[in-house]
Amino acid sequence: MNPIVLYTFYVVFASILAFFVIYKQFRYLFWKKTQGEVLEKKVERVNEIIKYETYKPVIKYKYTVNGNEYMSDKIFLSPFETDKNTAEKIINEFKSQNVDVYYNPFNPSESVLKRSINAGLVVMLIALIGIMLPFLYQTFIEIHGYGLDTKTIAEIVKNILHKLRD
Repeated sequence: MNPIVLYTFYVVFASILAFFVIYKQFRYLFWKKTQGEVLEKKVERVNEIIKYETYKPVIKYKYTVNGNEYMSDKIFLSPFETDKNTAEKIINEFKSQNVDVYYNPFNPSESVLKRSINAGLVVMLIALIGIMLPFLYQTFIEIHGYGLDTKTIAEIVKNILHKLRD
C-alpha cells in the first residue's frame, strides 16, 4: 500500500477517534435540565493507597422525565475520588433537598448533578490536540509536496473507504 495513503488513513482515523472522545466528554453540555429530589448524601471511603485514603461524594437522587421516574447517584460524568475534606465540600454544596439534574435527552436514565470540566479532561484535550497537530501539519506538507489537488485527495479517501467496506 502507498505510504501516503496509509499515513493519510492513520491521520483521518486518529482525528475521528479524537473528535469522538472529545464529543463523549463534552456531550453533557447539551443535556436538558429538570428538578430532582435528594434521597441520601454521604461520603464513602473508597480505598487506601500508600497511607493515603481516597473518598467519593455520594448523592442519591431521583428525578422525573416525561412521566418516568429515575434514580441515580452520579454527581459528575466521570468517576471522582478525592480527599475527605473535598468530598465533604461537594456534598455540602447541595444544601437543599431539591437539585438541578442534567439528563441525556436520548437516554433519560443517564444524568449528572454537576456539569463541570475537571482538570483531567483539560489535560486529555490538550494532549489530543498536541498529538494531532504535528500529524495534520505533516499531512498538509506531504499533500502539497506531492502536488495533490482536492479532487485527487477525495478520490484517495473514497478508495480507502471502499476498501474498508469490502
